[in-house]
Amino acid sequence: MLIIAEMRRFICSNMHQLSLQFLHLRKNRRPQPPLPHQRAWHWFRAKSLKFQLGLGCLAVLFLFSCSVCAVTGAMAGTGNPQTTITPTATQQAAQQPTASSAVLIATNTPTATPKPSPTPSPTPTPKPTPRPTPKPTQQVRPTPTPKCVAVNGNPWCYNFTPGSLIYSPNSAFCDYFNCVSDFWTADHGYVVECANGEYSHSGGVRGDCSRDGGVSRTLYSH
Repeated sequence: MLIIAEMRRFICSNMHQLSLQFLHLRKNRRPQPPLPHQRAWHWFRAKSLKFQLGLGCLAVLFLFSCSVCAVTGAMAGTGNPQTTITPTATQQAAQQPTASSAVLIATNTPTATPKPSPTPSPTPTPKPTPRPTPKPTQQVRPTPTPKCVAVNGNPWCYNFTPGSLIYSPNSAFCDYFNCVSDFWTADHGYVVECANGEYSHSGGVRGDCSRDGGVSRTLYSH
């Protein structure tokens, strides 16, 4: 604790001395001399208002005259008229052709001989090319679908060709097929033919055609 107190006292005393030295240097500092443009500005501000206005007007007129001179000089430089050179009498005499040169020119020019124009040959008329007659296309006749071969000539086309199972046969089914005695009561399956030739309505159910020798084959609709 004593060491910390001593260090704090030493720092405070040094800071006080440094601040006193800084204030002393600030008081004894010499002011810097003003620059040329600062002197001119101070001189201008020290004059009266009339003098300032007059000097400003003169400066504006000077700038305006300089700009006018620059514009006129540029226009005069770009618009110089082209000087026309008139030939002298000796030059005109030299340029005119003499009679002897005219005679030489006249004798040296060859005469153009007319060339015979070729007689136009008649253009042959093209012969029409015979076009082949198109052959008639044979129409493809649709193949007739074979009629359904119904068992026992039934009008519903029930047969043994695989198709849809018959769960709800027509009410006149037993008029064309030999049905078992319980055909319309044991109707929980589809129509099958038993081994003895009778038809049962319990196909797919356990014990179907059990009293008629078992299932022989299934009847389908289309």
